[in-house]
Amino acid sequence: MNRRQALKNLGLGGGALVATPTIISLLQSCGSGAGHTPSFLTASEAGALKELVGLIIPSDIDVPGAVDVGAHEFIGLYWDQVLPTAEQVPALEDEFTAYSMANRQENIRKGFAALAEVMQRDHQTDFDGASTETYDAVLAHYLKADKAQGQAWNSEVWAYLESLKTDPEATVSSDAMANALIHEVRSMTIWTWTQTQQIGEDFLWYDPVPGVYKGCLPSSEAGNGKVMSL
Repeated sequence: MNRRQALKNLGLGGGALVATPTIISLLQSCGSGAGHTPSFLTASEAGALKELVGLIIPSDIDVPGAVDVGAHEFIGLYWDQVLPTAEQVPALEDEFTAYSMANRQENIRKGFAALAEVMQRDHQTDFDGASTETYDAVLAHYLKADKAQGQAWNSEVWAYLESLKTDPEATVSSDAMANALIHEVRSMTIWTWTQTQQIGEDFLWYDPVPGVYKGCLPSSEAGNGKVMSL
């Protein structure tokens, strides 16, 4: 199975996301072809996000890629309009949601700052000057890292977030934060791509009135192996 076919068979990729009315509205506002002006990210960060999203699910002659359906626009809008701001966090947090609420917007910004440091350190370039090949190399560095290295980066980020509760001067390596950002972008890209109307209706198994149970169907009558579009 090639990469494109594997992606066509995926269901939800961003498990933390739920298709609420607000999120559906954001999805519908993206990919219209109209000019998009980022509000949460800087222009350079938005350009970097678009490059990463386009590499994670590229377009081909048969299937539109993530950029074609506006996934990069949705991710930026989600970070801006759905994640709580630093001012909103105190009212939303309690003992059960301390991590999930805590400064997620700030951590996204720290992730981009860390990614910028990594690109300067390893490739001597910035977001605007980096080639597509450089972005591809950055993705490979984090998404293809061996299991032990990935776990070490994840543990470092968790320890850092815990330390911030008592030490606002706590630090974390650029690699650990960049790795966290890259995995966040990959998860959100896959989720967004599968949830857009164009992909859901034209390329996944779409049933506008689901719910009828029929056992022992041939695959030709059950989406030919594709995941059902929700």
